[in-house]
Amino acid sequence: MDSLHQMLRSIRPETKSGPDHLDVFREFLAQLDALQRAATTRRPREQSPRRKPVKRSKAG
Repeated sequence: MDSLHQMLRSIRPETKSGPDHLDVFREFLAQLDALQRAATTRRPREQSPRRKPVKRSKAG
């Protein structure tokens, strides 16, 4: 039985030490949240003042 387990481990190494896919996804969401917070703290670009349209008289 021990030789069977050794053979199976050599074919497919254990993945228990690898990162869990949920942990990786949570880390991704945390980084995305941090980026969104950083984007909202940036100062928005100042817009140039709009010119008022010229009023035209009603000459008919």
